[in-house]
Amino acid sequence: MTVADKALTPAAKPATKMVRQSIAAGMVMGFIDYAETRGADRASLMAMVGLAERGKPDPNRRVPFSRYVAMLRHTTQLTNDPALVVKFAEASHFGELSIVGLIGYASETMRDALDQLNRFGRLVTDVATNGPDRFTLVHEADGLWLIDNRIDEAPFPELTESTFVRMVSGTRQFGSTPFVSLVDVTHIDHGSGSEFQRVVNAPVRYGAPRNALRVSMAWQDYRISLYPRYAFGLFCAHADRLLSELDAGQTVIGQVERAILPVLHTGQVKAHGVAKQLGLSDQGLYRALRAEGTTFEKLLAELRHRFAQSYLTERRTSMKEIAYLLGYSDVSAFSRAFRRMEGLAPKEYQNNQN
Repeated sequence: MTVADKALTPAAKPATKMVRQSIAAGMVMGFIDYAETRGADRASLMAMVGLAERGKPDPNRRVPFSRYVAMLRHTTQLTNDPALVVKFAEASHFGELSIVGLIGYASETMRDALDQLNRFGRLVTDVATNGPDRFTLVHEADGLWLIDNRIDEAPFPELTESTFVRMVSGTRQFGSTPFVSLVDVTHIDHGSGSEFQRVVNAPVRYGAPRNALRVSMAWQDYRISLYPRYAFGLFCAHADRLLSELDAGQTVIGQVERAILPVLHTGQVKAHGVAKQLGLSDQGLYRALRAEGTTFEKLLAELRHRFAQSYLTERRTSMKEIAYLLGYSDVSAFSRAFRRMEGLAPKEYQNNQN
């Protein structure tokens, strides 16, 4: 498969286009348009993600992922519909939300579309993954599995469900029989289970060790080609330019966080190792982070604290598990670090979230 990630260079400059992980404004606006039909206030939602109320924002503009998550969960609570994101994913057309969707629909087969999704998927959601590809196909004893390698920390099950719903609902027109026979998700049912299972039309195993779909062998060869071949070339050329802009607009902070996430739980996150991975000297990394107003130690502490807040709010992970996931030696070390950042013990913070 095509590897979308490009080499990181010492020449990376501070920028404001992307703050840490991000999502394209086109996807955000698609959700806001849908939420408005469900009674949500458009202006307030746009303000939450930092988009101007007037005019139509550039669909390729980057929105910080944390703002998107906050806005999405606020809207879910406002509408009292835990399956709101699932319904949006089913009702929306990927090709109307992103150039990546157009490329998928212009691909020859479903396997080709998956390759292009790995190549350009960061234009939609630029999130940390285990390995270079967001999605991989793996042959196992019980069949062919399509695995989502996104690192789901802090837990954000809405993205897993919307991704799988969009894959399933957007593919049905190309095959005559159901192609998904089993779904694995790492999260527990947060109230959207009945709608999610209705759309994927397959059993769902919650609390699984991974996020994956078991697909039929025939799925790979489903013919697509909704657009002429020359259109595929034009779409890809445009996407290549956007991908270059995305890479150029990444902050060093964002690159460092992406490097930290896969090894955060080990407790062995060192500035030297991260610098080497980014192709920087230790001093080069120090200077680059200082230019963006932070240090490696501060960034690591804030990253851990942000995840801790999410885990504690979700109430699905024990204190011992949180300490492990964030790389602390034990619960006491985690509690001390959390109190230094928050001014409250983890339990106190959790109680205040009621």
